[in-house]
Amino acid sequence: MSPVLLRSTLALGLSALAAPAFAADFATCFTLTPGLRWSTGDETLTIEQATFNGQDAIKVHSAGGGVGTASYHDASGRQLLGQDRYGISAWGGDASQPVMTDTFKPAPTFPTNAKPGDRFEVNGSGERTHHVEETVTPLDYDGFSDYTFVGFENVEATVDNQARTFKDTCHVSATFEDSRIEAWYAAGFGRIKFERYLGEELLMRDEIEAIHAD
Repeated sequence: MSPVLLRSTLALGLSALAAPAFAADFATCFTLTPGLRWSTGDETLTIEQATFNGQDAIKVHSAGGGVGTASYHDASGRQLLGQDRYGISAWGGDASQPVMTDTFKPAPTFPTNAKPGDRFEVNGSGERTHHVEETVTPLDYDGFSDYTFVGFENVEATVDNQARTFKDTCHVSATFEDSRIEAWYAAGFGRIKFERYLGEELLMRDEIEAIHAD
């Protein structure tokens, strides 16, 4: 190898070592994969294709303790189009039929891009249809709104009694007065780990425990 070619090869090798590693992608964390079904300690979530308010959507159906809800997202998974709240079977309600439907426009939306430390707002408004009372009323999104992107983190979990690592999840934190939530989102699954605090006191923790085959 000629001295010039050798120097060029060494320079390319050094520049490759100095280049930053490929960064995880914020938007990817919020993608949802239809066909996935998984459980935490409290609920089972099923992800499927659906239609909501006349448009294609991804539905995340949650069931646990006789209570069912469904959230509808756009194709990116970052935008919450609406929610269904089903009858409570323990109270004699029909768990297969929505009692209330919330439709958001503008929809609460996570940003496409964020860097660790970035703050952003998640807000929305729309209307609530009460199917039993046959009423429609204005609605403001009542979830947490003031978010901070903490960073990309690996989540170590025990899934189906086996250790599993979810790499490059997006850890976000949100606050309201003395309340705080910490949430970790994994590509394809959505939110796989959740913690809620009052001040510094941990009130609850929930995380993925099982993945179900079709």
